[in-house]
Amino acid sequence: MIQKARVAGFRIVTKNLNEEEFLRAFENYSDALFRHAYFRLSSRERANDLAQETFLKAWDYIRKGKNVGHWKSFLYHIMNNLIIDEYRRKKEMSLDALLEEEPTHTSSSLAVDSRAEREERFDDERLRIRIRTLIAELPKRDCEALTMRYIDGLSPKEIAVLLGISENAASVRIHRAIGELKKRCGPLENL
Repeated sequence: MIQKARVAGFRIVTKNLNEEEFLRAFENYSDALFRHAYFRLSSRERANDLAQETFLKAWDYIRKGKNVGHWKSFLYHIMNNLIIDEYRRKKEMSLDALLEEEPTHTSSSLAVDSRAEREERFDDERLRIRIRTLIAELPKRDCEALTMRYIDGLSPKEIAVLLGISENAASVRIHRAIGELKKRCGPLENL
């Protein structure tokens, strides 16, 4: 059966099961892949670019007639390789990129807010930036496992498959990262 679908602005005519699986994978994992890239790169634009590039690479792969056994693992593997390439290109991350904010508030929206609301939002933002900075300072292996677990919502078993390690090793990395974060955070009032 031939089906038509729109993915990222392209009209695709599916002719086989692999292409139908691709469309399902896009619907199931595109948002999660974007969040993963956004958390790792702190740039909405670059995260969107890498998510699209991930699916383009996957599309090229199946168009060559190759099969994908586990789409989630396959897509995260592509995404992680693209993120590594991105880090290599950017060797040093600027402080501005690290502190880049999602949406900014307009002056009119700030005028409506009370002083207490603005202060609370500022404190929340400072805490978010501080935690994000602390996570980025963790050893790469631990940061990656922690991100996959709590940002991407992957299980230790799924993390193990993606990283090519045992499930126990994945759990240890997550536990180690949490312990290190707790140690580095100290009392949260001082953030």
